[in-house]
Parts: sequence; structure tokens; C-alpha cells
Amino acid sequence: QADARALASAVSIYGAHMGTIPTALSQLTTVATNSLGQSAGPFMATIPSGPANWNATYTYSADTTAGTFTISNSGDGTSVSLP
Repeated sequence: QADARALASAVSIYGAHMGTIPTALSQLTTVATNSLGQSAGPFMATIPSGPANWNATYTYSADTTAGTFTISNSGDGTSVSLP
């Protein structure tokens, strides 16, 4: 759950800087320049892998118009979904 929370936090910080949430988690690992010409990031050094015996990658779905997103992963008969 800690990795999922870190991802959700980075998505929120990216959104605050850019005025819209990212369309893909990979955008969190690069420098982003907003409409005012201000650069920030990377927001994470790397995208974490899922825990052992879970899916290797986190699933990210974003509705950039509404500004909402879901980050999830599952394994060992358990699933985590944020927010």
C-alpha cells in the first residue's frame, strides 16, 4: 500500500503543478513544464514494481477532464486500489 500511496501522492503533486493529472504514470519520472514556463520534477525517480507475487506493474486509469484517477494492483488474493 505504501507504493500505491506514493504514486497517488506524486500524481496529485504533478496535477497541482501542471493543472491536469498525468495520462500515464511514466510522466511522473520526467521534468514537466507548466503553462507558466515553470519546470518541476521528476516527481518520482522510478515507478515502483508491484510486490512479490503480485502483478509486476500498477494499473493507472485517469479521467483528466474530471481530474480523477485510480491506481491499483492485486496478488496473493488481495487487491489495493487508491484513492
